[in-house]
Amino acid sequence: MPDSRFFDFLQLAVGQTDIFTYSLIEEDWQNLFDLCRKHALIGIGFCAVERLHGLGVECPYALKIRWMSLVIQIERKNGYMNAACGKVSARFVRDGFDCCVLKGQGNLLNYPKCLACRRQAGDIDLWVMPHCGRNSVKPVISYVRKCSNQYQRAVWHHIDMAFPDMDIDLEIHYRPGYLRSFIRDMRMRRWFRKRSDECMGNNTSLGFAVPTSSVNVVYQMSHIFSHVFEEGVGLRQLMDYYFVLLSWDNARKEKCIMLHGDGDENTDCHILPADEIMRVVSSLGMAKFAAAVMYVLQQVFAMPDDRLLCAPDEKRGKHLLDEIMLAGNFGQYDRRDEKMRYGGTVSHGMWKLKRVMRLLKYYPEEALCEPFFRVWHLGWRCFH
Repeated sequence: MPDSRFFDFLQLAVGQTDIFTYSLIEEDWQNLFDLCRKHALIGIGFCAVERLHGLGVECPYALKIRWMSLVIQIERKNGYMNAACGKVSARFVRDGFDCCVLKGQGNLLNYPKCLACRRQAGDIDLWVMPHCGRNSVKPVISYVRKCSNQYQRAVWHHIDMAFPDMDIDLEIHYRPGYLRSFIRDMRMRRWFRKRSDECMGNNTSLGFAVPTSSVNVVYQMSHIFSHVFEEGVGLRQLMDYYFVLLSWDNARKEKCIMLHGDGDENTDCHILPADEIMRVVSSLGMAKFAAAVMYVLQQVFAMPDDRLLCAPDEKRGKHLLDEIMLAGNFGQYDRRDEKMRYGGTVSHGMWKLKRVMRLLKYYPEEALCEPFFRVWHLGWRCFH
């Protein structure tokens, strides 16, 4: 199936268009379903199925029932995960930590209500810091290992946790994310640390805190960037970012209206303008990647020009989109060098190095720093 047909299908789902000009046979419907599954967009895709029904375009009955049953499961899991985020957050706050939910369930607040409950849930990522003191790494690692029944492996930015009495995967972040360039990573840690209070005090109607909209624009860009170098990303992460940008842009415009209206006493002082956000993104070495992401958002979701963060880069954008469509959600459908990828520690390391070298042409600084970061990170993990 041509990608353009699938993109129009997604634009119908998110409400960017009310028109779908293609004729669909049974094979086309199956391909749409398979692509939605590949990119973890089963629930969102079904919204397009419902809208097409209103336009008189019917999905084959057997496939529609199967699709609907999966959507019901997604909706139920979202309810469970929302409650779990509240419970986990309350536990950390009770035990002396500040925290907020990164991406995941926090993204539901950016989606329209008709789509929010159908976003496919993953694990829970929680950014955690002690109430007192800024050195959050050792206290968080010690707490997680104390609460867990089995030893939990720590990496540079998070530690896994099995929460008591709950069948969910947790990633407890003492750092929201990371970059492979040591200088860029230090800048990012400093920037997030300055904004930790505003994020962890940004409580929501779902019963837990999430990053403010401006921080989210920077954070989720870095999250996508990191996964491009790890194993890959799917369109779910790009759809998340599409709604992150819309949420930030709406908040920014509301702030402008308030500032030019009756006063600024009710405005959110944490909302940053586009030029300031791009200054931060550039200082973290992600300006070229941001331009590639803008291209993808335009091609896939028809993001209007006036809501983009920066001008799109067609060359890097096409490469990023090709990688996304090939590899699917977190690279799970990438069959390139598959034996090397799953062939053991050394073989996997060679696979990752080969993958990073493919990105050297587009993001040279991050690609060249990756081997050095990996060696240094091995030492850090041994120490912790």
